[in-house]
Amino acid sequence: MNTSPEKILASAKSSAEARVNEIAAAGDSVLSAVEHLTALNLNTTRAFLDDAIALGQAVAATRDPKALVELQIGAVTPVLQKSYQYFKTVGSLAGQAQADVLRLVEAGMSQWLQGVIVALEGLNRNVPVGSEFAVKALKTAVANASSAYEGATKVVKQVSETAQANADQAAAVTVEAVSKTTRATVTLLKSAA
Repeated sequence: MNTSPEKILASAKSSAEARVNEIAAAGDSVLSAVEHLTALNLNTTRAFLDDAIALGQAVAATRDPKALVELQIGAVTPVLQKSYQYFKTVGSLAGQAQADVLRLVEAGMSQWLQGVIVALEGLNRNVPVGSEFAVKALKTAVANASSAYEGATKVVKQVSETAQANADQAAAVTVEAVSKTTRATVTLLKSAA
């Protein structure tokens, strides 16, 4: 076999450095998502507090019981819409972080598989006569594993995208239904006056 220990060490070092860089990139992606989530939480909390203070002041200024009920019912839809937007944004941030990390993992897996294939080809050139079948079987196994991994990754992505789309659609329909019900209730209260 023509592979020297220096070549093996250089290959291992290169592979280790690549993995360290991938882990650092994944950490940066997750940290960025955490920073965005923290900013979103602060802004959302501030907005809800401002809305609560405004609602409290409006309730304190209201003297008519029907107007008070209308005010309280009218506050439901904006809170629900803001909550929906908050959770949609959180889901988007989580999905983006997951996609970034998955992309890095896939790239690392691809590089690792390429390294394995190159090593197997080097092995194939230097094996004793009659061992070619074993090396070919290993190469076939690696190719099959790579294909299976790619297929599984595609299926997981499709299922995730479909689930996210269905959840978004269901949430939007729910927000719209509550909004219509709230408007109808307020209209009914006004007509009863």
